[in-house]
Amino acid sequence: MEKLEALKETLIEGQKLSMQGSWDRRAPAKKAVPFLLEARRGLKDYVVENETIPLAWRLLSQAEECLLNYNNAIYCLERAMELDKKNQKDLKRLFLLKDYGGMWNELNLSPEQLESLGIFLDEKLNADDCDHSLKLTKSWLEDNIPKSKLSKIVKALKNQGGFCDCEVLSNVVD
Repeated sequence: MEKLEALKETLIEGQKLSMQGSWDRRAPAKKAVPFLLEARRGLKDYVVENETIPLAWRLLSQAEECLLNYNNAIYCLERAMELDKKNQKDLKRLFLLKDYGGMWNELNLSPEQLESLGIFLDEKLNADDCDHSLKLTKSWLEDNIPKSKLSKIVKALKNQGGFCDCEVLSNVVD
């Protein structure tokens, strides 16, 4: 249990540094990534050796979530729930993981691409005001995404509240 407690502390440190909201996940801040990766690696090893400890699976789920690996986060939480009594908190978290994972899948942009889009929009919108269109977003997408995915991504951006460039920046990227 001492090893699990140390891994928990590493995960907590990574979560603090990640600059992520509770459920509104974005790519973690670069300074958090080493802590999150270390925690995930250690927790993966730990659950191999101690596969019946629900806390280890819950912590691994949190690490995967912080790294935006929603499918793995869901699997780990479901495993914890199999081992331990199901509670409302776990059920709510599982629902939210599935919901948010679905939004990320719909968006079809990697965290790195989303960060790049955010930097691009921030620079352009600092130079000129938003014209309440998706002109800049579409320009970035055309330069960075295969044409076959453009309309799907624009629809997903709108589904997440990005109806113009400044809304993409504030509602989707930030």
